[in-house]
Amino acid sequence: MTPIIFYIILSLVSLAANAFHTPTRSCSVPLIQSALYQTPEIQGRSNALSSIRRDPSKKRRVVIIGAGVGGLATAARIGKESRGWSDDVEIVVVEKNGKDMIGGRCGSFSVEVNGFGTFRHERGPSLLLLKDEYESLFADCATTYDTSNAAEKYGLLMKQCIPAYQVVFDDGEKVDLGFPRSKCVGESLSIEDVKQIQQAEQKSIQQLNSIEHDGFQKWQDYLDTCSAFLDCGLPNFIEEKLDLVTLPKFLIESLKENAIRWPLSPHSTMLSHLFSSPKMIALASFQDLYVGLEPYANRKQMGGGVLRKTAPAVFGLLAALELHPTNKKCGVFAPIGGFGQVAESMYQLCEDNDVKFMFDTPVTKVGMDGVHLISKPDDAKLPNFLPADLVICNADLPFATETIVSELSEHKERYDWDEDFDYSTGVIAFHWSVSLELKSLNTHNVFMSAKSKEDAERSWAVLRNPIEQQTEDFSSQPFNFYVHRAGKTDPTAAPPGCDAIMVLVPCAPLQRCARLASLPREDAIHEYNQQFNETFVSSVRQSVFERLAVLEGLETMQHHIINEVVDTPGTYADYYNVAGGVPFGLSHGLGQLSVTRPSAESLSQDNVLYVGASSRPGNGVPLVMIGAKMVAAKATQRLKSFVTFRRNP
Repeated sequence: MTPIIFYIILSLVSLAANAFHTPTRSCSVPLIQSALYQTPEIQGRSNALSSIRRDPSKKRRVVIIGAGVGGLATAARIGKESRGWSDDVEIVVVEKNGKDMIGGRCGSFSVEVNGFGTFRHERGPSLLLLKDEYESLFADCATTYDTSNAAEKYGLLMKQCIPAYQVVFDDGEKVDLGFPRSKCVGESLSIEDVKQIQQAEQKSIQQLNSIEHDGFQKWQDYLDTCSAFLDCGLPNFIEEKLDLVTLPKFLIESLKENAIRWPLSPHSTMLSHLFSSPKMIALASFQDLYVGLEPYANRKQMGGGVLRKTAPAVFGLLAALELHPTNKKCGVFAPIGGFGQVAESMYQLCEDNDVKFMFDTPVTKVGMDGVHLISKPDDAKLPNFLPADLVICNADLPFATETIVSELSEHKERYDWDEDFDYSTGVIAFHWSVSLELKSLNTHNVFMSAKSKEDAERSWAVLRNPIEQQTEDFSSQPFNFYVHRAGKTDPTAAPPGCDAIMVLVPCAPLQRCARLASLPREDAIHEYNQQFNETFVSSVRQSVFERLAVLEGLETMQHHIINEVVDTPGTYADYYNVAGGVPFGLSHGLGQLSVTRPSAESLSQDNVLYVGASSRPGNGVPLVMIGAKMVAAKATQRLKSFVTFRRNP
């Protein structure tokens, strides 16, 4: 194998490693689009922002649109970095929502129920991965505290969930997964706790062996392969740091046994070689849902669909990330106080780095010299235009490019998105405040349909069927869903004797209507909300109750729900301006990964950088934070050139 062929193969394989946690078009289009996003110099544009006409005697201002994770992390890093070399930089975060929704999708909300107390629910993520990324953000940017345990000093406590998951099949069989070998590291576990975990792990081993002959050994072998994918993919193609040490193990795992684990084959192709039981395949692939892909090959598409909506085998790295027992990067954690505490800690970090905030302030248009705003009715002092030397957009990229960063932008709020991309699934989320403890649920639970190979494959149909193909009788469809019981790990989530439950059911994204693009945002959102009517939502709710009833104590849980909040793609669009109402952003087929995924550089405006789930490296809080680190470095480089020019005109 020549070096160049070796490099090409390795590069293609590692593209898929971007998909920790994005078009209805051919493969060539995203490749071309990516080149435009990635290399503005090719288009004859300068990265020196020569079109900016602000007075060089004034401070240089960075405006960050959106106080989501990407916006907060980028702001904190620029703030800390600029403190080291200049007092001439001002950072302003402009957020359309109030302070109570800081963090965007990474946030919590509380419900007060008379006679019971306060229940805390998550709006977005509920499990915490790559703990080191959180810790490094606070260690790198801390000003008030020293760098040791900086995250904890800012109020962010992260507790490991052991086991990581409970997987429940539609016939009632359940399996616990995710038992780290070092069960006491970083955790205040008693001897009795460790003993119970060891007993649960032994039971899990027995269950895996009962599902399939040598099931546990096959499972461990699979996780070891995925761990090699993770170790190579994370530094080389997500963090963009060359790490040759991990390449040999990656290649060995990819090519052994006649290359049955070939990373670019459909995930189901690899899994069908390793496992014979539909349940084992389900256990090994449920994380594909998080990146908007299905594990099963789509025989109607080239390459089994891996360019579009089928996960390539390398996505097994997601299983390793959550479940591998010895890899130090791996494990599932819960933030004490919920992800609202994550956002609050990041907000405090920003304030310590002199970042300013403007809440309840929608941005309507980004110009070459600043951003246009809508003033709050009760604040006549708020400007309608905020000059800026650099704009970092944490609004969802395919929304922003069609509305606020567009030649067609007007000084009014609109909701629209670029429909040429492929998107992750939408979500119907049920947030239930329950008047009893649901002890048969773990912190993180996945309910899988796997009675047969056919049922298992049909349970992923939502990723192939457009919204008009969804029937109002949801009960006849096999489906998979996730349940979060926060109080299992963090008792502060609900009053004593109660539970706060979140159920996430995959659904189709919103179907774009061109007519709505020109309407005022409020009118467009109202019409999009009609795509998920109460009849359909009720059918989904009832189907979830029926599936939950296989667990002891949950047979009549619906009678103990004392408060319900329901989110659909329409509400996610309303809260966060996410394209298609999809909380997970662009999907992660090979046509929207790494160099084929939109990069930080804007296609249309030199003064704009993007950060967030729909740009590189991908979705999920830790990946957005990695992206924020890279965007902050780009921004800092530009700002240094501004300040140098000011001092040496």
